[in-house]
Amino acid sequence: MRILILIGIFAVLVSCGSKKKQAELLEQTKPHWLKERPINGGYYYGIGITPKIGSPMLYEDKAKERALADISSQINSTIEAEAILYQVEDKNGVMDYLQNRIKSTSAGYLEGYEYIDKWEDLSNVYVFYQLSKQKYREIMTRRKNEAMQSAKEKYLAGLGFLRAKSHVNAIEHFAMCIDVLSGYLNESTSTLIEGQNVDLVAESKGEITRLIGDLSLVQADLNVATSGFIVYSTDDANVGNMPVRFKFAGGYLTNDLAKTDERGFVIFPELPKSENNEKHYLKVEIDLINLARQVTKNLYVRKVIEHQKAAEISVQTK
Repeated sequence: MRILILIGIFAVLVSCGSKKKQAELLEQTKPHWLKERPINGGYYYGIGITPKIGSPMLYEDKAKERALADISSQINSTIEAEAILYQVEDKNGVMDYLQNRIKSTSAGYLEGYEYIDKWEDLSNVYVFYQLSKQKYREIMTRRKNEAMQSAKEKYLAGLGFLRAKSHVNAIEHFAMCIDVLSGYLNESTSTLIEGQNVDLVAESKGEITRLIGDLSLVQADLNVATSGFIVYSTDDANVGNMPVRFKFAGGYLTNDLAKTDERGFVIFPELPKSENNEKHYLKVEIDLINLARQVTKNLYVRKVIEHQKAAEISVQTK
């Protein structure tokens, strides 16, 4: 038994010595990019390291993902530095703006990267990728041009809905225009439309502000039995599909939210009964929070809408 133990210990020592020798030999083959990180003004470099656990395909893919994340982090740090001026100029939606920019350069969104080399030791695999800064700029220019074209189409569609007096659809398309360009808010967003230079973001914001500012509420009776309110605009059109909110001082409303029908009409809410027959006021207002949620998921654009002045009306109830 003692002999078997001694043999086992000897085998372990031999194995450890062999692995140590292997590690020393491998160290001599370590590539220069692992010994000293390359620096070149014309390229972003990414190095990915991952343990050799699982199949080679699995851990090599993981190493590649980490190398691209390394490249992405270098681009993102540049973007955040560029955004400081924008953050000072407009505090609303800054986080959303940065999220959009960072998302556009995340590891899963990068294009044009090149595989350079791979090296392995006994425990880990190391991969080396690069991305030409010139190629990256070309890709980003192409993406911006595509975004500008898409935004232009949405802006023109918004104008079309505006002419058709389809107010909520118009607001939605102007919101979509801003959303598409939300990754470029510290750059020029101007384009030619019918020979005129149009800033798509500024004009879309302006149209949203004007459309909301032109809304009004009036109490109306559709017939003897149906009383409620109509949302209308200064262009003499009733506004359908517009969310409104009720606020009642005389008690709890079972439903304080509604949306106008195709006639721009919303029915008078059911009010709680007053025990002492006191008169209270019912306040009705355009629900900008729900309007913003209805037309866009973009936090920056939602703030543009929510910060407008909402039309409202107060009526005395019996």
